[in-house]
Amino acid sequence: ILAFILFFFPFAGLTAPYSAIVIDADTGKVLHSENSNTRLHPAGLTKLATLYMAFEAIAAGEVSLDDKVRISANAASEPIAALGMREGQRVTIKDLLQASAIKGANDASTALAEAISGSELAFTKRLDEMAERLGMSRSSFMNAHGLTEKGHLSTAADTAILMAALIKKFPE
Repeated sequence: ILAFILFFFPFAGLTAPYSAIVIDADTGKVLHSENSNTRLHPAGLTKLATLYMAFEAIAAGEVSLDDKVRISANAASEPIAALGMREGQRVTIKDLLQASAIKGANDASTALAEAISGSELAFTKRLDEMAERLGMSRSSFMNAHGLTEKGHLSTAADTAILMAALIKKFPE
């Protein structure tokens, strides 16, 4: 049995101590749920949505794994978990995907967003559309990486929907 477990931890001032959901990925049966529809800041779990959108863009032929992306000043300036890329540097989509997925690199996630949609703002609109299409009714995205930003919220239940879609549509 494959199951996935998601936990969200709120910022100070929110009433729910945390949000959690455990789902049997094979059947979709909810095995445990606590505050799973509480909207909280998803932090690095945002990168799951960014990766899903990137995989869709690759499948649609919008970008390819070998495309080289020019790193913008915006992407190069992302703080905290970052590769430390420099403005003007050229990096493949494949390397940006790996940096986002494995290291959680914020600069790589921003660079992916810009490569796919032209800007991070345009990309977040696509993330919101993708969330609606998948039935993630309580999520709204303000960036591609998950750093704290007003209105950037999701739920454990919505993230479980995203995880199930990732497993089903992009098992590789």
